Amino acid sequence: MNSNNKEHYLLKKAFEIIERDGWEKFSLQNLSKQEKIKNEDIKFYFKNKNEIIDKFSTMMDSIVESKVNLDDFKISSKKDNLFELIMLRLEEMKNFKISLVKIIESAKNKPLLLRKISGNVMNTLDFYLELTSCYENTPLDFFKKNTIFFIYSFTFKTWLKDESDDLATTMAELDRLLTLSEQAEKKIKTFFPV
Repeated sequence: MNSNNKEHYLLKKAFEIIERDGWEKFSLQNLSKQEKIKNEDIKFYFKNKNEIIDKFSTMMDSIVESKVNLDDFKISSKKDNLFELIMLRLEEMKNFKISLVKIIESAKNKPLLLRKISGNVMNTLDFYLELTSCYENTPLDFFKKNTIFFIYSFTFKTWLKDESDDLATTMAELDRLLTLSEQAEKKIKTFFPV
């Protein structure tokens, strides 16, 4: 097992512990004990508990990127491409939903943890906007970055409650919000040509 695969394996095991015990009780020592790996070896992958959040987000980004064909993006609309990327991420996170709920619940009382989660989401969405060639080097780019963050946040809340296998409710909400955003961008460009 190479280093990257080992890290992904340990992340999944960490999230199993979080699902069972919650974020507050999770520790790298618990992970070390469960996997019968020396604590210093765990530290090779994760310097501290909070780095689990960063590495999880990076893992999701890597998986999503491996599943998209960028050539297809050239013949699809930017809205459709963003839809695909966000839905792929949510589908990949499906098995981690309970763990994510427990982390988010803990983050409500921990500003630094909440900022870390928000920062990771923003970095991911920034990456998605670049992948889909949504940036145009205009003042609208700032609007796009903040808008997609709100779209993702509202869609994520819907996803947390969506128990369907096909995530139909989540897809409908994401499509609705992306359509509203697309319409708003067209109106802004009409009044303020860039």
